[in-house]
Amino acid sequence: MPCCNESGTGRIAITQAEIDDGLAFQVEYSGGRTVTLKGPFTGKQYVFSGLQRIQAVDPRDAPGLLETRMFRLKGIKRGGD
Repeated sequence: MPCCNESGTGRIAITQAEIDDGLAFQVEYSGGRTVTLKGPFTGKQYVFSGLQRIQAVDPRDAPGLLETRMFRLKGIKRGGD
């Protein structure tokens, strides 16, 4: 099943069905201290640390994290992965 249609603008289009099927972004933290963040859209708590650098993040919460230099998109995880 195709996922996340990419346009030439560097944006990714995601459907609600893909989110419902468990689509998540693998977000990598580059810091060393433990940080706990609340997803701005879902309210879910994400805990990152030097030992837990990569976390699955809801695609609706990811833009807020990725705006900072401390986080980068590492990959995309589909529900069946």
